[in-house]
Amino acid sequence: MAIEKLNIVPVKLESDSDSTSTSTSRGPLKPVCVIQATDLKISFYPGVKPHIIQTVIKELNRSDS
Repeated sequence: MAIEKLNIVPVKLESDSDSTSTSTSRGPLKPVCVIQATDLKISFYPGVKPHIIQTVIKELNRSDS
């Protein structure tokens, strides 16, 4: 029986009543992977599962051929 390796992604939950910390003060997230073609740009951000990126790439290759 194969055991699938799980990735733990840390998250921080913020309350709506905390007005001192806004999403703009932290700055925008930086993508971990960007796929760019002549008519599209796909960005993946921290926490995305690798199989999602692989599936998108496979679909792009399939639609390209």
